[in-house]
Amino acid sequence: MTGWWLAVALSLVLVATSIGAAQATASARPSGTLRHAVVLPTLCNAVSDLDSLVVRRVDAFPRNHIRFSFPAVVSVSDPAAVKKAATALCALPAMPRGPMSCPADLGITYELTFSQAGRPFPLVVASATGCQGVTGLVPTRWAARTPNFWRELGEAMGLAHPTWETFRGSGGVLG
Repeated sequence: MTGWWLAVALSLVLVATSIGAAQATASARPSGTLRHAVVLPTLCNAVSDLDSLVVRRVDAFPRNHIRFSFPAVVSVSDPAAVKKAATALCALPAMPRGPMSCPADLGITYELTFSQAGRPFPLVVASATGCQGVTGLVPTRWAARTPNFWRELGEAMGLAHPTWETFRGSGGVLG
């Protein structure tokens, strides 16, 4: 019984604290004024305004000696190419929920920094190995069943004939 009473007491303290904070905030506002929330555009809502992209490869396990056919950092300044990459990214399906079986995660990820007029959006990270999850968007996306994503990202970066294998790399532990 002691654990149950402790849980009830903590819940009451949290509720009382929340009510007190809400009342303090309301009383601090001048009477009759409305507070407007600032709504920031999300990456997928701002695709038409994007004008630059920096793609940075991160290799969490460099001793795997995986090789790549393109530099670790690629900047894209052609707005049409940036928009194409963002459109492909935003079209990815949501990551499935629950347990799933995935290939080995070799720690190869790509940090995608999209910008609009010099202002960067929050970082998006696309995993090229493992389950190929894409974080930084809501909801988390899934690239594993959408090979066109890797091709379109690579084309936006100016790579010749890119595929998922281009981003996964070759050699080393991959053979």
